[in-house]
Amino acid sequence: MKKLLLPFFFFWSALLSGQQLSLDTNTIRIGEQISLNVTAEFELDENAIWPAFNDTIITGIEIIERGNVDSVKTESKLILFQNFTITAWDSGAYYIPPIVFNEDKKTEGFLLNVQTIDVGEDATIKDIKANIDAPYGWSDIWPFLLGILTIALLYFLLKKYVFNKKEKAKAIKPKVIIPADVVALNNLAALDKKELWQTGEIKAYHSEISEILRSYLENRFQILALELPTFEIIKNLENKGINSDDLQLLSTLLQRADLAKFAKSKPIDVENIQSMEKSVIFVKNTKLKQESND
Repeated sequence: MKKLLLPFFFFWSALLSGQQLSLDTNTIRIGEQISLNVTAEFELDENAIWPAFNDTIITGIEIIERGNVDSVKTESKLILFQNFTITAWDSGAYYIPPIVFNEDKKTEGFLLNVQTIDVGEDATIKDIKANIDAPYGWSDIWPFLLGILTIALLYFLLKKYVFNKKEKAKAIKPKVIIPADVVALNNLAALDKKELWQTGEIKAYHSEISEILRSYLENRFQILALELPTFEIIKNLENKGINSDDLQLLSTLLQRADLAKFAKSKPIDVENIQSMEKSVIFVKNTKLKQESND
């Protein structure tokens, strides 16, 4: 009965508040699990950009379980909502920033306080049984001294006659760093061979394209692309030297993937093919140019 009432509750909550980020409570103990609910209301012709979290909401707040993105559609509105079970393993105050859906819509931020387990002021660590003090004599000490002298003598002999040779320099194998564009292009090629959209797995196909592009952006431009919504990614890239055509291309690819993942949109065959081709073009256009030593 509770599962049947959840969509109804989120539906009316979204109608009343539009965009909503809510917690069961704003104070927990370390390791205690609570629910984080995200709800947003969009016009039918409005871009529905939904947050794509990985394993954390923010640093320190871990996602234990995530529910599916559900929707309620009225004559003029589309309401999306999702539930996360979260926890934290370190005490402190964590600010959950507003979730931005687009330029006009975002939620309010929340402060989550994580407390340690209370320990009584008089609580002390005690031994099971008190130690017994025993007197030491020469018979207790000389075996240890003999052992130390023997080890010292062995070390001296080994160092002089065995290890006192010139050691060959060990060749240190340099760490191979694969450029971000090579990794992205290889992953796109591997995804293309899976033929996901050709077998009806359109959502998985666009989800993998989005993840490959976001990982490429993190490695290439050092932005948190895997945790940011599409709108914030484009905003962060505006001062990274990418031309407007490539930014528009990236925005189209990520928004198409967002709609396929969260709004249950089904791109047509031509769009599926274009997403792969345009992703390759974007990576090649924005890859790090190698400097010539000539």
